[in-house]
Amino acid sequence: MAAGNLYFALRKFCDEHGLGRVFFAPYDVVFSKWTALEPDLLFIRKERLSIVTEANVAGVPDLVIEILSPSNKAYDRETKHRVYEEAGISEVWYVDPEKRTVEILNVGADKRYAVTAELSGNAAIVSKVLPGLSLTLSEVFAS
Repeated sequence: MAAGNLYFALRKFCDEHGLGRVFFAPYDVVFSKWTALEPDLLFIRKERLSIVTEANVAGVPDLVIEILSPSNKAYDRETKHRVYEEAGISEVWYVDPEKRTVEILNVGADKRYAVTAELSGNAAIVSKVLPGLSLTLSEVFAS
């Protein structure tokens, strides 16, 4: 449910503001000849849409969102996290439907991720990559 809610809310916001495109898995992101991953959701600014092909994204998205589950949590938070950080993705969201939380990470001056928000309750997601976005967790986790 959270993935669909996020996709539709982000797509609507990005379309209304002409910001870029939101993509929903399955859609590969090719980081190198040897590394391709499939984030649950991703956003690419309109100025960078040339990295989008019919088959995949050949480059670095501006935002990736991972929906955590017990079966993928370690992979998303360790393996994928490392690739995202090395690639320089500006912002990553970890959405935990079980705990109803969202953690937002942004790249710092040292090129490493720092947690910039740990959200719960009815907090609102505010994104550095999507300025003006205000999406409450009750909207994200609505049934």
